[in-house]
Amino acid sequence: MPGKPLRPFRPAWSGDGRIAGPDDVHRLLRDVNAAGRSRDTTALAIHLAQSADDVGLGEADLARVLPAPPALAGLLPWPGGIRRGATVAAVGSTSLVIALLTEAMSAGSWAAIVGMPTFGALAAAEAGVPLEHLALIPEPGPDWPTVVSAAIDGVDIVVVATPDNVADSMIRALMNRARQKGTVLIPTSAWTGCDLVITLTGRTWSGLSHGHGRLRSQQMTLQAVGRGRAARPCAVTVAIPRAPEPARPAQPPVEPTVHLAAVEAWGEVEPT
Repeated sequence: MPGKPLRPFRPAWSGDGRIAGPDDVHRLLRDVNAAGRSRDTTALAIHLAQSADDVGLGEADLARVLPAPPALAGLLPWPGGIRRGATVAAVGSTSLVIALLTEAMSAGSWAAIVGMPTFGALAAAEAGVPLEHLALIPEPGPDWPTVVSAAIDGVDIVVVATPDNVADSMIRALMNRARQKGTVLIPTSAWTGCDLVITLTGRTWSGLSHGHGRLRSQQMTLQAVGRGRAARPCAVTVAIPRAPEPARPAQPPVEPTVHLAAVEAWGEVEPT
């Protein structure tokens, strides 16, 4: 405020860039803002924001996590699922996108998919995605940033295919908005600054035999790398079964048909 002397900047953490919890982050950011906008201070603020990703989630923070498939838990740096407000890129596989959606949407979350006209809604439904909680925006047109921003404001998860020639500043603005709104953003390409990038590196299918049969399941090898605790790459291989085929309705048992004329004719035959 005008006329108010600036307080000296006092770091509130100990150790190599680590902080004790969210309260320390907020207090430090207030001190940074009060100290001015110098280059060194701005660099320190960025360092603090990145260090915040290393803080474990306590029980009170679990409400800020969306459930994720247990098979992907080894790729995620957040215990319990995907942190609200995070940007998690899913590169190379629509099946991976569907897997990231299914668990959270089954628990009641809403999602939007922007710019993916070939997205298979039927496959998503077979995997367990409740389509009544899914908004499909296949062709957002030239107002792509506005559409994505509106989706971020309205749902829990936004999957987005990025058009060509989108400015990095726009990407950063969308990630910041998702962070502020607590919306999980899932781009299908690796954005600069993503909290986590999960990439399909290999896939095999099973179910076919000697040129015939049906695809029953797929095994995907996934690699993840990101910021903070996710800076070291890790990989898992997960099996994703196809949804079971709908059961055919049971047919009523067929009662044997006995023709009276045939019985009478049989009775008239004399034994020899």
